[in-house]
Amino acid sequence: MKIMVKIELVAQPENTEKVHHFFKRILPDTRDYKGCESAKISRFPMEPYKFILIEHWESSQHYLDYGEWRNRTGDFKILRSMLFSEINLQILEVLTDA
Repeated sequence: MKIMVKIELVAQPENTEKVHHFFKRILPDTRDYKGCESAKISRFPMEPYKFILIEHWESSQHYLDYGEWRNRTGDFKILRSMLFSEINLQILEVLTDA
């Protein structure tokens, strides 16, 4: 079953650009990870410290494997250190491809 992962992040205001550059650095590896179909980061123009990450995965298992890998690399720990609040994560079943 294909899934979409929606992650909402709120950066500490002084880390807004650091979070932006963090994702510019790691997203190419995310997109290359087995099972990842796409990964894009966006932010609110009027509140640039609020980000939304949307990822599409071939399956939940692919996403779980990816998450374990990111934990081992320490990337999630680095990201959490730059955030104002906890990450809001939602995993949704994809019902259509178009």
